Amino acid sequence: MRFEFDPNVYQLTRQNIADLDRPIELIPGDYTVVLDRLDLPTHDALIVFVAPPWGTALDEVEGLDLRRTEPPITDIIARMAHAYPDRRMLFAIQVYEKVNVDSMAELKSKVDWSTVKTYDLNVRGRNHGILLGTRGWRP
Repeated sequence: MRFEFDPNVYQLTRQNIADLDRPIELIPGDYTVVLDRLDLPTHDALIVFVAPPWGTALDEVEGLDLRRTEPPITDIIARMAHAYPDRRMLFAIQVYEKVNVDSMAELKSKVDWSTVKTYDLNVRGRNHGILLGTRGWRP
């Protein structure tokens, strides 16, 4: 998969993070490359935003198949868990209102705790949401 860097999105994200007034570092790049370069303090928790291209993973009847995103979301979680096995992690995963049941079950099996929130911004059946999932801790 080729990482597409959008400088406008990066700048907007940097501005939003600055507004939080917290020590948050935004590291753009293909996660498979960035993971190999990071040297993080062992006590730091990680917040991982996961929103890979859906490509053909979204089917209007079956919903979003989280195993068919590019790369698969479960692969991203597994790679993060392998790279940082002793870290507390919070995953914020972009989802669709309708999600393939089997793919959701598989995703939830990869985290210690999870919750899903859908935002009613569009017509029913076409809304986006977020799945929060943790590894290494429970809220």
